[in-house]
Amino acid sequence: MNILGAIILAALFLLAVFALANWSVLTEPTTLSFLAFNIDGPLGVILLGVTLVLVALFALYALTLRTHMLMESHRLNQELQAQRKLAESAETSRINELRTQIDVRMDAAEQSMKLAINEATNSLAALVGEMDDKIDRALARGGN
Repeated sequence: MNILGAIILAALFLLAVFALANWSVLTEPTTLSFLAFNIDGPLGVILLGVTLVLVALFALYALTLRTHMLMESHRLNQELQAQRKLAESAETSRINELRTQIDVRMDAAEQSMKLAINEATNSLAALVGEMDDKIDRALARGGN
């Protein structure tokens, strides 16, 4: 309970104590005018009753307001959870798509490297073969 609730309860308690202490004055009959007619009745009790009805109406209003706030909070929480799940699934989808793109690029890079290695191997083999031929010719000339 917050401080405002404690103050309201204290004020209601003081009103009850005041009403009990002055009950004989509150119940004293008085002529009450309702513009069109007059009646005799206890003005204090009527005013006390009106005050209690207003307090009850205010409490009902506060309870209704609190209930609507809690229901709205619950609805917003559900929407937040749904949006969170949607964001997580979108993130998972993006990660999977990124993984696929990386795999495609890695495969392309691997193929490119294999091709480059094959070309380098063929060039090196041709160069070695050419050098071997030159050495054979040089040895054949040198032996004559």
